Amino acid sequence: MGTSQSSTGPGGGSPLVPPWADDQPQQPLLSPQTRRFAPFRESLGRAVSSGDRGELKRAVGHYARKSSGGGGSAARRMGSVTQAGAGLFGVLSGVPAGPGEASVDLASLAGLPCELAISAITQALTTEDGDSDKIRVAMNHALVDALDGVDTFDPQCITDDVIVDTMIGYLTESIFLQMVMDSGKAWNKADTPALAIRAETELRELIKVVVDKHMAPKLAGNVRAFTRQQMAQVERQAIIDAWTEWEAYR
Repeated sequence: MGTSQSSTGPGGGSPLVPPWADDQPQQPLLSPQTRRFAPFRESLGRAVSSGDRGELKRAVGHYARKSSGGGGSAARRMGSVTQAGAGLFGVLSGVPAGPGEASVDLASLAGLPCELAISAITQALTTEDGDSDKIRVAMNHALVDALDGVDTFDPQCITDDVIVDTMIGYLTESIFLQMVMDSGKAWNKADTPALAIRAETELRELIKVVVDKHMAPKLAGNVRAFTRQQMAQVERQAIIDAWTEWEAYR
């Protein structure tokens, strides 16, 4: 059933931010709330079983407020994601890589089938930490969507619009996958695979609309003028802004 899972997911006592993901390790971190995933998983389970979009929004509200500890903690939890996204942006926009930063020569991929070029990009940029699978899947998903219709890779196909679409798609998919990973057995509430897939589609769309709303205006104009770290900050602020909006979902 799509990307949903049947594992128990992380426990309520697990840290809000794993040390390897934290982009602000010098800052104090809140303690996780007791049973912090329970309201999210319960609402998500009801949404999956009933198709109730209002229940889905309530689940996202619980996730933003309690499960993830709010926008500041969420942005830190996604630190590995935003740094990898900055690397993806750098490759697509031609921003030179600094010391220790991963890079890909897009010209060397010219003429390859597009799916092989995408695979080469994602493999080169995927981190070696607990978020590696999520980052690889999110990058691949975003690039496949942004380059839809391109059969043979050509660096000239990486237009400003493709860069913007890729960055929004990447952050959307990363957040979606994190929610799925944290959802435990909520997806088992679906009576049929079709219901689970419908819920996944609606959750992904809900996330994308809000991420696009807060991220797209920041990328309007000359997106290639950003540095890698400026793009990481755009991603980080988009997470905080999205969480602020979701925290109001009741």
